[in-house]
Amino acid sequence: MNNFPFIDIFILAMIAIFIINRLRNVLGKKTGNEADIAEKFSQKPSKFTESNPDKEVLQNNDNARKSIDNRILHEDEATNKKLNEVIKLNQSFNLDDFIDGAKKAFEFILTNYASNNSKSLKPLLAKHIFDDFTTQIKDRIKNGNDLSITILKIDEPKILNVDLSKNNNCKISLEFTSQQVQSTKNKKGDVIDGNDNLILNIQEVWTFSKNIRSKDPNWILEKIEENN
Repeated sequence: MNNFPFIDIFILAMIAIFIINRLRNVLGKKTGNEADIAEKFSQKPSKFTESNPDKEVLQNNDNARKSIDNRILHEDEATNKKLNEVIKLNQSFNLDDFIDGAKKAFEFILTNYASNNSKSLKPLLAKHIFDDFTTQIKDRIKNGNDLSITILKIDEPKILNVDLSKNNNCKISLEFTSQQVQSTKNKKGDVIDGNDNLILNIQEVWTFSKNIRSKDPNWILEKIEENN
């Protein structure tokens, strides 16, 4: 009975020696695939690098670069070329986001202009437009008049022109078609301009600008023109 533990230990030792020999035979062999296996588990540097927050540059890929440079963004060839130049300078620029932002800015600016809120307008307007708006707001307040602008609908803005200067200043002009109800009332509440019951179909061209290399995301309204 006392010999059984010794026999058990002996058997376990023999099994261990057998396993070690098998492992040596297997691990010691070269299969010719060592490089492939090492490559699968090694961390390769990414092909994508981020030089700054405004750019995601695709490195070492000429085909991808060519596809980026030749996106179809506009039906007009010259405008499409300019938009691609803008993206080359700032690859964070997204045309859909820009148009959506311009549409929101259009409504925001008109609403705050009618509400005499010049403080909210200042960051979004070029100085000459801000000064003009401020003068009109002060005149309304002085005369006790109240401007009402109700925007019923804004059609999808259309890009009419893109200008890119040598100093990277970009100007994009958009055509806005909107349906509005406008009226100006005096202190007594009488309509002295416009009509509360008339829907106007208004077409205007708004030009926004910014330094396309700047990290500041805001575009500034540079010009408003009627488009008859």
